[in-house]
Amino acid sequence: MIPFAQYLRGLAGDDDLVTLDEPADVPVDVVAAEALRASGPALRYERADGVDLASGTFSGPDQMRHRDSYPWSRLALGLGLDPDAPFVTLLETITALGPAAGVEPTYAGQAASRTVDGVQELNLPRGTDDVWPSLTLGIVSVSTADGSHWAPIYGSVISDDTLGVYTPAAVSSLLDDGGTLSIALGVPPAALTTAYLLAVTGCIEHPVQDCGVADNVPLVPTNGGLVPSATELVIETTVEDRHPDFQSDRQEAWEHVVASTPLALSIERVIATDDPVLPFAPVGRPLADDVQLTGVSAAASLYHRVNDYWGISPVEWVLLPAETELGICFVATDVLYAGFEWQLANILFTFSSLFDTVVIVDEDVSPRDLGRVLGDIWVKAHPSRDWVFSESAAPAAKRPRYRQDGETGSRLYVNAAWDPRWEDSYIAPRVAFEQSFPESVRDVARQAWNSRHDAESDDERDES
Repeated sequence: MIPFAQYLRGLAGDDDLVTLDEPADVPVDVVAAEALRASGPALRYERADGVDLASGTFSGPDQMRHRDSYPWSRLALGLGLDPDAPFVTLLETITALGPAAGVEPTYAGQAASRTVDGVQELNLPRGTDDVWPSLTLGIVSVSTADGSHWAPIYGSVISDDTLGVYTPAAVSSLLDDGGTLSIALGVPPAALTTAYLLAVTGCIEHPVQDCGVADNVPLVPTNGGLVPSATELVIETTVEDRHPDFQSDRQEAWEHVVASTPLALSIERVIATDDPVLPFAPVGRPLADDVQLTGVSAAASLYHRVNDYWGISPVEWVLLPAETELGICFVATDVLYAGFEWQLANILFTFSSLFDTVVIVDEDVSPRDLGRVLGDIWVKAHPSRDWVFSESAAPAAKRPRYRQDGETGSRLYVNAAWDPRWEDSYIAPRVAFEQSFPESVRDVARQAWNSRHDAESDDERDES
């Protein structure tokens, strides 16, 4: 288990986190959104007034830009993997955090032991369009007779006594009027990922004590329910109003998977570590942390379900890129038989309502090379026979944007894998530099490249 503060130190050690003083004239959500747009590092904001903040810690670079890391590299580090670990290893690790048999929970003392007089003294970030300070990337814990239940939560600090939050509707169904729940902010990455996984798979009713995360993340009881012992900030609350009159203009990405409900909460107690640091996400902005967490959690669930469907594992990986706002599902698979791709696409549409497009590529295509994936659509998928549209009144997917008159569109499945019935002679050879130009041209190109590289090296040595 890696606590959030230790996770930030690991990112800094990998030169993937930059520490800033809080910008005086620019809201931190604007800085965070610009860092995401530029595929920059994660950011930590050291603040003289209020808690320290961190953004981009669960996100990553745009795959359409050349970078040494990948969108999921930071999260892999937070889950105890190497940042360069295979994408499938990450998916399997996330799946293992969910419901499991034979779990033996571990317990430890609470890191957050300092009582905070009021939540407003934390000076949580307020966006350019926000009326109240906001809290994001939190988990809510609700206790029932079966155990504690986790889910993602976000919302606003209306006053020192009241929070306005959004949770999955399943959480509200577990609460009685005046029921108690705890909000944990700055939790270990494994705990936050588990909350997203339970939400997108519809397993919030499953107690966390019976989930794989309890094997690795020590827990501690609070008035609302069990939370990770290494939590930076805990807010214990009771339900004040199940039908408040506030409404948010933005949604965290998990709300596109499961229904959410607003709650007005009365704050009972706030406890924190001595020097808390809290994550936040610029909700509604491209490549935001909540989008990445929802994408990898949904991909892990789909990868597990489709490989269990046949009793074997033909699917190499499933990817819902944040770059497409989770509206396209890419899958690499072994083609078991003629028509397998069509059947697989329909199964994916059945398992998830996030996307309305499925692109199937060959099993040897890497999820780390989105350009290659898109290139295979151009090279291998013929528009007249490999782009298969459904009827024009297909059920609406949650992420794509449709017409304003209420009409939806068609679902699309693109077969960018070679047909297994083709003979080798029908498959075009891969085009490479050595095959595309005469030897004399290749020699001139190499000489020009080497001379340019040598000149740049000499200039760098002179500067040093």
